[in-house]
Amino acid sequence: MRALFFLNSFAGGGAERVCLSLAVQLHKLGIESDFVTIYDALPDYALPDYIHIVSAGISTKTSPLRTLMHIFRAVPRINAFISGKEYVLVTAHLQPSYLLAALTRKRKETLYVMHNRWGMSAGCKEWLSMACLKIVLKGKQLVTVSQGLEEELVDRYKIRPQNVTTIYNPCGSIGSRWGQCPSSPHSRPYILVMGRLVEQKNPLRALRLYREGGFYDHYDLVYIGRGPLEKQLKSEIAKSRLEKYVFLPGFQRNTEQWISNASLLLSCSRYEGFSLNLVEALRCKTPVVSSDCLHGPCEILTDELAAYLIDPKDDSDQAESIAVISAALKSYPEIKQKYYAKFDDERIVRRYLDVWYKKFGNKSDSGREEGV
Repeated sequence: MRALFFLNSFAGGGAERVCLSLAVQLHKLGIESDFVTIYDALPDYALPDYIHIVSAGISTKTSPLRTLMHIFRAVPRINAFISGKEYVLVTAHLQPSYLLAALTRKRKETLYVMHNRWGMSAGCKEWLSMACLKIVLKGKQLVTVSQGLEEELVDRYKIRPQNVTTIYNPCGSIGSRWGQCPSSPHSRPYILVMGRLVEQKNPLRALRLYREGGFYDHYDLVYIGRGPLEKQLKSEIAKSRLEKYVFLPGFQRNTEQWISNASLLLSCSRYEGFSLNLVEALRCKTPVVSSDCLHGPCEILTDELAAYLIDPKDDSDQAESIAVISAALKSYPEIKQKYYAKFDDERIVRRYLDVWYKKFGNKSDSGREEGV
């Protein structure tokens, strides 16, 4: 048995990490995974030898128009790679992987997984975003990684409810060794910020809350990730004279060591699809404070943990957010299994297999029928 993933690359990112977690769990169920990637970017993650990869080999520096041309040219080779194979699961993740999947013989047997808000991830005006959605994903079966994303697709983009299913992201094996945590990678207690250094993640607000809250008296601030805002962030750190307290070690493969030893995980995102880091922190029993942005955090920090959701707006009352962070550092509710059990790897993988089978399992290979 085999599964097929369409993915941009294995460069560091949440969607890439999710796909690898799914492949690992599928392997445990005796299912091998084929990956079709778009770009030639070097992988940031360790790739197991039981996944099989074919890449379109497009440079990440290629213009959008040329990328589109290369994708069309890659279709025959991708079809040859997947030809004759029977898959029990086919998924496509992120743009432009949606387009490549939609051009192959498996286009009508694919679950198109949306990891983020469509309009935001498309990076264009709403009317153009809606047009692209209709053209590329019209009539397709979509999976969203949070209920909020599903509701947005139905309400804002008028996608038929029967074409959208929510399946949460698996959080991998992280936190499974609780009680045997590796030693801290940092000398002082620290507040952890994880994710790409981009506007979406709003890393500058985390720095501002840290500075204005005076948390440097007892805690350092550590950013795990890299991105285009790194230079600006370093500049703000220097202006605040916090170089001795704020650290940017870059992308890290061993995130469990950083999460499990943090005093707090802080997320200031402007918007999300799911917020995988929040679940990983809860599994490591690490307190979490997150912006209550669209979408995901409010579906993870529920019940008494909902008190640790802060206003996502930059111009909101910062004193109120600082008070929430202070309270979380002093005393945090017991992090019970109920907060992360629904994101268990095996449960999520079986959900994918079940949804795919119900949508496509009783159909023959439509690509072969059409002679593609």
